[in-house]
Amino acid sequence: MITYTNAQFRSILFGLGYLAQDFAALAQGFPVSKDNSPLTTIKTVQAIKNFQADYELQVDGVVGPKTMAKAEEIVRILQYELNVVVKADLPKDHPFYGPRTVAAVKKFAAQYSAEDEGVITGVANLEIRKNLDRVAKQLI
Repeated sequence: MITYTNAQFRSILFGLGYLAQDFAALAQGFPVSKDNSPLTTIKTVQAIKNFQADYELQVDGVVGPKTMAKAEEIVRILQYELNVVVKADLPKDHPFYGPRTVAAVKKFAAQYSAEDEGVITGVANLEIRKNLDRVAKQLI
């Protein structure tokens, strides 16, 4: 199991749509975060709790081994499906939500999302992940 830094885990929370989108931060590389401060702000703890609840983990707002393992699993699945659907060429041994994952999510959203869904941000929220999963299953 990978042990994520706080910045890496924060990027996962942003990338999966659990932390609020800050469109002003797009130019600064959003949703990839370099903020390695503790995961203790009210919004961050709530995002962690929402993630834990969605994946039936103990909801305590703390990023322990089970929460990290689930995040790693979700990112691995996301990247695998992006490789299948948009030929993203994301490495299998690098389950991080970085610039290449953001670019692949944007590519998927541009090709497969409805026109009225707004700005393409590179965030793989639950709706995008469900759509990606559906398309990937058709191709596998």
